[in-house]
Amino acid sequence: MKLKELLTGKYQIFIAISLAFIFVIIGSALAYYNGLRDLALITTVITFTVLITGYTLLSVEIVRQRLEKFFVNNTYKLWVVIVLFCLVYFIYALGNQAFSLKGTGKLILFLSLPTLVIFLANQKRNNKWIFYLVAILLIWLPFDFRWLGGIWTGKVVYAFNVLVAFNLAIILFAVYSQIKDVGYDLIINKSIIYHALVNFAIFAIIAIPLGLGIKFLTFAPRNQGFIPVFLTALGIFLFTALPEELLFRGLMQNILGKWLGSDRKALIIASILFGLAHLNNAAYPQNIKYCLLATIAGIFYGRVYLETRSILAGAITHALVDVVWHELFK
Repeated sequence: MKLKELLTGKYQIFIAISLAFIFVIIGSALAYYNGLRDLALITTVITFTVLITGYTLLSVEIVRQRLEKFFVNNTYKLWVVIVLFCLVYFIYALGNQAFSLKGTGKLILFLSLPTLVIFLANQKRNNKWIFYLVAILLIWLPFDFRWLGGIWTGKVVYAFNVLVAFNLAIILFAVYSQIKDVGYDLIINKSIIYHALVNFAIFAIIAIPLGLGIKFLTFAPRNQGFIPVFLTALGIFLFTALPEELLFRGLMQNILGKWLGSDRKALIIASILFGLAHLNNAAYPQNIKYCLLATIAGIFYGRVYLETRSILAGAITHALVDVVWHELFK
């Protein structure tokens, strides 16, 4: 490896660890503010530290390359990942008196099923794309149908499920399966900012009048202070925008594009699926309107991904859309 590449890798690792440290400080403060104390606080912070550090470190290419070497000589090492996730869960569950056989079973199934499919896919030479898409569904559908309750407790439920799913997806697809162009990198540049902002602006020009016209949106500013808005934006970015961009663009759209041999077809299909994923987020007929606007949004998120090959760019656009909606409309 060239010195320049090594220095870049070390710089990215430093950035990843620094981000994780900042997120742990914020998360610990929020946990304390929400009433966690003593052993429950300690084990929750330990769990969050492990999961969020994995989340940030896996954005570094040199880290992913070293993990690839870990798997290369013995593919069965993939199952070590499940054991490690379960150990993290047991630390949390014992400290928060949240252990249950049902919760443990759900977590093991959630981890094992997509892992098994990816393991089988990489034993074959043909039709890998179908296996990959099935594995994506096995990660996505438990969220969409709210099947992951009962694993964690309190206000960490959604965030911890997302962190587990995100780490698992990166390891299965970007590391173990070595799928290229997933686009997970937390280093920002001018191109990412430019394309993210341009696509956000164009989408806003289309979506706001349309949303108001079909009575899906109502202008209702919240007038919150800086800190609540900042925490809302950070939460949306980390636990909604970036994970959904990994799933629908970095994985689904990316894999469909390779399978079909057409980025345009992949963009359309992934955008429609993204829209359909929002059908159960509201009651009829609002869910139809939600689906329409989410499909249009998916097109712009997909365009950002194609323009930059970065899910970070799409996540910025995505987060801006959600934050503006959350703060200015209802």
